[in-house]
Amino acid sequence: MKRNAFSGTSRRDFIKTSGILAAGTILASQAAPRVHAAESNIIKIAIVGCGGRGGGAVRQALAADPNVVLHAVADTFEDRAFGMAGAVKADLENRDEGKKFGVTDDRRFTGFDAYKKAMDSLDPGDVVLLTTPPGFRPLHYAYAVEKGLNVFAEKPVAVDIPGLKWLQETNKKAKEKGLKVGVGLNNRHYNRTAEMVYAIQDGKIGDVISTYVYRMHSPHRVSPIGDRTPLQQQLRNIFCFTWTTGGFIVDALIHNLDICCWAMGKGDDANIPVACQGYGGRTVRTDKDELIDVACCDFVFEDGRKMTMHTKCIPNTWDSFQGTVHGSKGSAVLGEGVGDPKTFADYNAIKERREGIVWTPSAPGNDSYQTEHDRLFKAIRDDQAWNEMDRGIGATFVPILGRMAVDTGQYLTAEKAWTSNYECVKNVADMTFDTPAPATPDENGNYPMPIPGQTDYWKDEAVTNFTPAPAAGTQRRRRRQEQQ
Repeated sequence: MKRNAFSGTSRRDFIKTSGILAAGTILASQAAPRVHAAESNIIKIAIVGCGGRGGGAVRQALAADPNVVLHAVADTFEDRAFGMAGAVKADLENRDEGKKFGVTDDRRFTGFDAYKKAMDSLDPGDVVLLTTPPGFRPLHYAYAVEKGLNVFAEKPVAVDIPGLKWLQETNKKAKEKGLKVGVGLNNRHYNRTAEMVYAIQDGKIGDVISTYVYRMHSPHRVSPIGDRTPLQQQLRNIFCFTWTTGGFIVDALIHNLDICCWAMGKGDDANIPVACQGYGGRTVRTDKDELIDVACCDFVFEDGRKMTMHTKCIPNTWDSFQGTVHGSKGSAVLGEGVGDPKTFADYNAIKERREGIVWTPSAPGNDSYQTEHDRLFKAIRDDQAWNEMDRGIGATFVPILGRMAVDTGQYLTAEKAWTSNYECVKNVADMTFDTPAPATPDENGNYPMPIPGQTDYWKDEAVTNFTPAPAAGTQRRRRRQEQQ
């Protein structure tokens, strides 16, 4: 068996021992009970998580089938639950589809247990959309499967290794019950991207040598804390904290990391890296949150090939948003941020390039967000095997591996990463508004950050508290004041 010279770990061995799947295949053969909606032929939908992505997902689910009705909404915050219900009702009425709105006042659930109440209001075979911060995803998925519900789960599906392992165990039960599960890797459902990936796998640009993932743009801004508690502040600014979304690498890079791993795989199966090294952190950011502003990772595959990831979130700097594949006969640009995938005979693969294009997919463009729901609901209606959770677990593991390598500053094997028991958020099932925030600021409102060389994801606490150094301009002003 061929082994990666850098890690000494066989991908096949790692997949076998960890349970991590290359995980592209969905229509796996399985003897499972039939899971249909109620005899009325109406599929009831509940939305758990009424933020921006939840607003999109619920509208796409309602458009995916003519006989669906929004039955319940749930969110930790009352304004979001009631706000979404009102907005969706107005949208449906404007399209003369008011019959698809069935949320009564007593089915607008709020609080940390709202997810239970919303799912309890459904019948087995109905659909729940899980669009809360990913830190809650394993908990909510477990309850959905217990209730016998079909699921759409937004990406990423977890924020740490224990969460991924929890999902694996839950998904075994979902398969036994024949539940249909969609995961929000919508780029997998963009027809032109899929055609490009299959073409690359078939040798369109020769043998794949390496891949590159870029996401460079301005940063997320954290809102003023005002009279919010730290927990409320973190839940209102989920993209700025690690326990809520997994951090920037996990939340923002997952799509193109997945697409490039897919291009290096076979068929619908992605190729999972066996190791990673990286670096990053804060360079200019001073906002009171946990968001980094720069990172770079080298992911290593079993045969020694690499996928390099670059991300930068700094104002007024060069931006790029794409996946790039280099082959022995040319290159390709594809993935999130690229509407029109294309190949070139050389290696100047940028999405803006309009000359020197060798090949482009012939498939028509499509709304990938809508298509992923269309396929899920068709599987429910036709009682086809459809479970994307293994794919979601594999796709989420890759950026978590990258984040762990960046935070620790170590060359980290996938096998080693998979042994981590560190939880970004503990006792999530018991969380209330009186629970201390998972990320605790100091007296100045600054949050602890990982310290490469010190951070250890194999201890109970993975970060060391410290006060971030002031910006360079602040340091210079202090020196001038001291000199005066």
